[in-house]
Amino acid sequence: MTVKNMDDFVLSTTRKIEASFTKVEITEVLQSLAAKFDFKYFTFVRVFPKAISRLELNAIGNYPKSWLKEYDKKNYVFVDPVIKHCLSHRTPYDWKNGFSDTNPDVISFAKASSKYNLTNGFSIGINGNCGDTSLLCFGSIKEFDSTSDLGKKIIYIAHIILPYLHEKLAQVYPVSSLYPTNDLKEQNIPLQELTVRENECLLWSAEGKTAMEISIILDISESTVNFHLKNAVLKLDCANKTHAVAKAILLGLIKCKVNQ
Repeated sequence: MTVKNMDDFVLSTTRKIEASFTKVEITEVLQSLAAKFDFKYFTFVRVFPKAISRLELNAIGNYPKSWLKEYDKKNYVFVDPVIKHCLSHRTPYDWKNGFSDTNPDVISFAKASSKYNLTNGFSIGINGNCGDTSLLCFGSIKEFDSTSDLGKKIIYIAHIILPYLHEKLAQVYPVSSLYPTNDLKEQNIPLQELTVRENECLLWSAEGKTAMEISIILDISESTVNFHLKNAVLKLDCANKTHAVAKAILLGLIKCKVNQ
């Protein structure tokens, strides 16, 4: 693939992504992309933290159903080296690295995935604006060399289209559908979103300010600050203010003021 052909292919692919508005349409784009480079398996996953110890996954792809069942049953999400790598790195993860990992649980995971021919491939990730991370993965039943010229070109293309896929999946799976839910309720439905004042009070609490100091900063009474903080704690299904601040940061609900 020449540079011109690669640029034309990337442009064509990003246009197809932008023109997709359903899960089926996005799946078709990924399927054609996988076929172009002779990959049998593909998946695009959006990882969203529900809590420090709990993640929610929304995926589009064609991994074997039996593998997905085993993955879910054995809670592999907290062992999967792809998830761990992509949550904190923008460089690609070569699936073969799982077999040389120092963690025996990761090696066991790699061996389990090999039963489904999910050993040759790569994954890359990108962070979103609400605590989420998106992963793009391609797997082959043939040997895949991520360091070869072709492998580098494929990964380069994947890096370029990943942000487009991430934004498009955010439309298909909007943040509102991933908003924290109150598991203590009989109906596991999304909680109410934070108000501007609740968000501001949490933000200044994260800065170490007391209710009295926040009242001065926001020019409201101290009792009003405590009222907003109490509501935020309830909405985020938290035990106290400290828990609410941690959860709001984890979910990307409060950010540096320059990003607001």
